[in-house]
Amino acid sequence: MLIPIFITCFAIFGGIMIGIYMIKYKGLPIDVWKPGAAWTRAFIYFCFCNIFIAASGTLEQIFSRSLFTPEQISNPYWKSYLIFCFIFVFIAYAIIWPRSTLKFDRKYYLGSEIIFGIIWGFSTGGLLLSFYHLWSLLSIPPWAIYVLSFSCIGAWQFFIHAYFWDIYVSPEHDTPKSILIKTFACHLPNSLISLGFLTIWSNYAIFIFIFIIALTSSTIAQRFPAPWAKGNFHAPMVKSGIFGLPYGSGYEEKK
Repeated sequence: MLIPIFITCFAIFGGIMIGIYMIKYKGLPIDVWKPGAAWTRAFIYFCFCNIFIAASGTLEQIFSRSLFTPEQISNPYWKSYLIFCFIFVFIAYAIIWPRSTLKFDRKYYLGSEIIFGIIWGFSTGGLLLSFYHLWSLLSIPPWAIYVLSFSCIGAWQFFIHAYFWDIYVSPEHDTPKSILIKTFACHLPNSLISLGFLTIWSNYAIFIFIFIIALTSSTIAQRFPAPWAKGNFHAPMVKSGIFGLPYGSGYEEKK
């Protein structure tokens, strides 16, 4: 009974966000970035993610499974892998990611950044976890679940960031070089490592927690403006991509 209520609540909230967007921000040029529009677009996306998480059966599994089992906590391999995951996500998203991020003198809004990052982390982590959960329902070996899940995660993250998030949600925070650095030093290794931990140990909540840490750190590092922030903000630079659609290409000095 709770799952239908959960889905209904997010569907209603998502509908409200779409209505607000249509009234206030419809027709906003792609080269104009406004905090209110970005937050509204993000919450529409978060609603979609959470509806998918619930409808796929993943949400029920998240809350019905233990954070970890007594056997795991006494297993040195489980503890070593877990520590490795958290050390990596700290290095990747608290050190490497911020050093490769443009801020353009944006102010910190730490409270709203933490809230946004937690919601972003749960929504994205839960959506990616849902890919794994759905593949795990099939009678296929773990290595096949891992490969298929990683393929879905990689494809989804590439397209959603290049063609939506890094244009319509985040303010400009990358260059072509930093996109490559973050892809190969942060995002891909994080997916490989955290998905490996999930495939071996099936700790759903820990997988999501890793993404909450990563994306909260990213939100703070790029100094994501609060919805009430005033001023002019750098809109992401775009180029023509698949079917001529704009994609976030990263900031380049105009010659």
